[in-house]
Order: sequence, then structure tokens, then C-alpha cells
Amino acid sequence: RLLQRLGMTQYRDKKLDTLSKGNSQKIQLITALAHNPDIIILDEPFSGLDPVNALLLSDVIKEELGRGKIVLFSSHQMNYIEDFCEDILILNGGETAISGSIREIKRSYPRDRLIVVSNNSDKILADETISSKKNDDGSILVLLENESEKKRVMLYLGEKYDIDEIKVYEPTLSDIFVQYAGGDGDKK
Repeated sequence: RLLQRLGMTQYRDKKLDTLSKGNSQKIQLITALAHNPDIIILDEPFSGLDPVNALLLSDVIKEELGRGKIVLFSSHQMNYIEDFCEDILILNGGETAISGSIREIKRSYPRDRLIVVSNNSDKILADETISSKKNDDGSILVLLENESEKKRVMLYLGEKYDIDEIKVYEPTLSDIFVQYAGGDGDKK
């Protein structure tokens, strides 16, 4: 069933070391799931996969989660961690740098920055009453003096400019990983 689901029936009798990296990853997932385990442990399951096969593997893993399976996996691809995981553990030098609920970790950061999306970006950036800078994606990062200004600045921006979206900035999981696994470990 899994060979067919992952489009691997033609490789049933092939040796693993003769397969491409992506097909090898799929066969290894099939091997991990073949005996219907309650706990599934995967190491870099999306490594070497093109976007189509990554989506296929993602669907299979989500199906297993839907069946109540526990899935543990290590990965350096933070987008997959955010898609599948509720809790994380980041290691630095073999030691736990941070662990816990992704949501709680993100919410533990100061809420003193806003992300603003608007067709009036240039006007907002030129507004001297707020501290802001343009992000690579075209959105604006507004820096608040403290969290208590959040509501006032949101109202100000909404009344003065045509705003498409405004939200509190939360760090990405990549930001958190770089901070804890690649740096000094002090929360910024």
C-alpha cells in the first residue's frame, strides 16, 4: 500500500544505494511505517526531495498524525517543523538550548514590534512619529518604545493610512533556531 501511495512500486526489488536521494528518502519512510508503529522517528525526512515529493511525504506524515501516531523528527528545515510540530527542542553543542511549545516560545518574545502591510508603505516609512523600516518582503516593521504603545500605534496607523494588514511581530522558528543554536543563546 505504501509503495503504491508513494509511487515506488517499480523500486520494490531495488537496493537502496541504487536509488536517488529522494527515492531513497521515500523508501526509508515506507520502511519506518510498514509495521504500523505508534511512534515514528524520522531524521531529515524531507532532505533531497523536490517540492512535489515533499508535499506527498508531508501528506503521508499528516495522515499518520491523523491516526494518532506520535511523530518525532529532526530537521533543519524550519518550515516543516512549524507545519507538523507543537513542541520543539533545539540543541546547541549537544545541550538543550530551548524547549517547549512553539506557540508559547514565540509569545514569550517582547511584543514591541508590528508588521504592517499597506499600499502606503512609502508614506508610513516617511512618518516621523513612528520608527519603522522596510522588510525584504515589502512589509513594514514598526518598532515600538514598549509594548504598551501597541494599541495606540495600531489605531494611529489604521486611521491615518489605508492598511491591508497589521499584526504583532512574532519571530519565525528560523529566527529562534539561529538565536539559540547559532549564537549566544540570550533571548533578544
